[in-house]
Amino acid sequence: MQLMPATARSLGVENAFDPSENIQGGARYLRKMYDRFGSLRPAIGAHNAGPEVVRKYNGIPPYRETQAHVATVIRRYEDASARGLR
Repeated sequence: MQLMPATARSLGVENAFDPSENIQGGARYLRKMYDRFGSLRPAIGAHNAGPEVVRKYNGIPPYRETQAHVATVIRRYEDASARGLR
C-alpha cells in the first residue's frame, strides 16, 4: 500500500515502511473509503486519487492512472475470488 504521511498518521501507522503496519493501515483506509462511498470501485478510486476527487466527479475520476488502477485491482480481486482466495 502507498500511504501518504498524513494519512498514515491518521490511521495510527507509525512506520509506513513496516510491511505489516503498512498493509493493516492501507486496509483500514480502504474500509474507510468503502464506508464513505458505499461500494468497492469508488473506494479503490479514492484510495488512489483521494476521496475529494471521487466526490468531485461523483465516482471514479477521469484520470487514466486511476481508471487503470481500479480496473487492475478489481480484476485481481475477481481472479482471487474465483480461485477461492478471497
